Amino acid sequence: MNPARFKPLLFLPLCLCLCALKGRAAVLQVRPGAVNQVSVVQEGQVLAVYGGPATAEWLLMTDARRDAGWSLPRGAQTRVAAPQAAREHIEKPDQFWAAFVTNRFHDYAQQTTKVLAEPAAVARWVKEGDVIEWRGLSWRVLDTPGFARGSVSYVALLEGKTTVFTGDLIYSDGKILDLYSLQDAIPEAKVGGYHGYGGRLGDLIQSLRKIRALKPDQLVPARGPVILDPLPAIDRLIARLQALYKNYLSTNALHWYFKEERMRLCGERVLGDGAAVELMPYSLNIPAPDWVFNHSTSRLLISDDGHGFLLDCGYQRVIDAVKDLQAKNLVKKVEGIFVTHAHDDHSDMVQKASEVFGCPIYATEEYADVLTNPGAYHLPALSFNAMKNLRAMKDGQKLAWRGLNLTFHYYPGQMLHHGALLVEKKGHAPIFFIGDSFAPSGLDDYCLQNRNLLHENSGYLYCLKKLGQLPEGCWLMNEHIAPLFRFSDKERAHLEKRYRERIALQRDLYPWDDPNYGVDEQWAVFYPRVATAGTDRLATVELRVTNHSPKSRTFQLTPRAWNGAAVVGACDPLTVVSRQTGVRRVTVRLPAGIARALVTAGVQSPGMEFRDWVEALVVAP
Repeated sequence: MNPARFKPLLFLPLCLCLCALKGRAAVLQVRPGAVNQVSVVQEGQVLAVYGGPATAEWLLMTDARRDAGWSLPRGAQTRVAAPQAAREHIEKPDQFWAAFVTNRFHDYAQQTTKVLAEPAAVARWVKEGDVIEWRGLSWRVLDTPGFARGSVSYVALLEGKTTVFTGDLIYSDGKILDLYSLQDAIPEAKVGGYHGYGGRLGDLIQSLRKIRALKPDQLVPARGPVILDPLPAIDRLIARLQALYKNYLSTNALHWYFKEERMRLCGERVLGDGAAVELMPYSLNIPAPDWVFNHSTSRLLISDDGHGFLLDCGYQRVIDAVKDLQAKNLVKKVEGIFVTHAHDDHSDMVQKASEVFGCPIYATEEYADVLTNPGAYHLPALSFNAMKNLRAMKDGQKLAWRGLNLTFHYYPGQMLHHGALLVEKKGHAPIFFIGDSFAPSGLDDYCLQNRNLLHENSGYLYCLKKLGQLPEGCWLMNEHIAPLFRFSDKERAHLEKRYRERIALQRDLYPWDDPNYGVDEQWAVFYPRVATAGTDRLATVELRVTNHSPKSRTFQLTPRAWNGAAVVGACDPLTVVSRQTGVRRVTVRLPAGIARALVTAGVQSPGMEFRDWVEALVVAP
């Protein structure tokens, strides 16, 4: 990219005389901001794209995201055109928020919650092939899903130039805003939303190619500079996305679970028919010892004197299986439960098991809160059932238990809220119970909403480092996998090399100063996500902002309440040092007679500006 070419477009409104059609001159005005305010002025009237003045005759929406639709004109004369495929979230967002109170639990769809706070009145629903005629200008509609489900682009021939309004499909010289927004199901490979890392990458690439085939002269995106040399930018983005996905497949745990054929189907959607897909061969694996009882996604350690220590409990059938062991006098008593992570298939019945067996629950401090207070979060596959009697252990803390030495570890592999347990037994090789963090074919990082951070001392780099510090001959156990397995030094080096390559690829993919903003959907988040107001109709939530940048940042925070609610008091700027999280408290007053209200907040820092970026629900007492 030539920086000089883009700089004026980033910081100054762009006014271009676009066409002389039937004697009429049209002027395009692009006012850069959190979302570009695009106006086409013709015969003294305005057609707006993304956002614009309340006096606009038309407003063209490309998708249903709240952060892109914050400036919808509310003038009575404005007619809105919006994509038919996104109709539900544009027309009835209240239904989404009413359901969110319960749907945030056991969520396997992994779709954005950046849904409108209130409905938009739409005059015309559009789809591929439709044409909007306005004052002698024609706007052709293309279906261009990818960054957002059901999104469209608009094509206009202006002054003999093909101009495409692309939404968030592409940014600048071949970048995108983030990767987590593309998480989705891959039906052809029978992969659900939870396992669909970059599931819409194939759609995004197809949409980019559809636009490229038009040989456009310029692209006007929802965010970022106008792209005056579109073809190289499109080619660059496609190449970056394909390189990233090829890298992901090369260390993918789903190769073990879903096998080669399904992984090749995933790869061909992004890389092309017949494309070479590199998959890591399975590592060495052996049967587990008989003192480790395997049932479903749980394991029961059985001591020589017949006592049990349970690892995870996601289902009633696990409790039943352990009770059956007791009935057969194979296990005398369960004396503890270690929870590896917050996913419901490992945690949903832990509290009940604790009550049935009369034993404490263990986890490390770093993720104890999500287990004891799950209602404060929205994470993949989260259980509603809060845990009591939980003992929060420090990373590295040890417990001697009936001839076994247990060491508790914070282990943010498959998800940020994750631990692991090192078990050492005399006469046996050590076993590191890692929840779901690795499989014999690689990394379990297929769900971006799990918050797999890319910093040196977090996420999988941290976990790989810990693997290298395990006792010699240590085996790994993933509770979805019956055998034990372990990586050779060569295999572990391969995983680390590929992962570092993926981090480097993402540094070029996003416009931010750290790639974690592209994979961490909750770098800014409200806590709790659903808050119950007190009898005074007031509720206080925390706005938590993680600064992934390599330097300190000051964030301007702009909360606002909807549905008649009101934010009480001001929200001061928040300065956060590098790699840390800062907090500001926001108090909301819920009006009488209102069952719930949405509160959103914009987050702004140099080079970053997002409106209505995060949200929480306040519900009546």
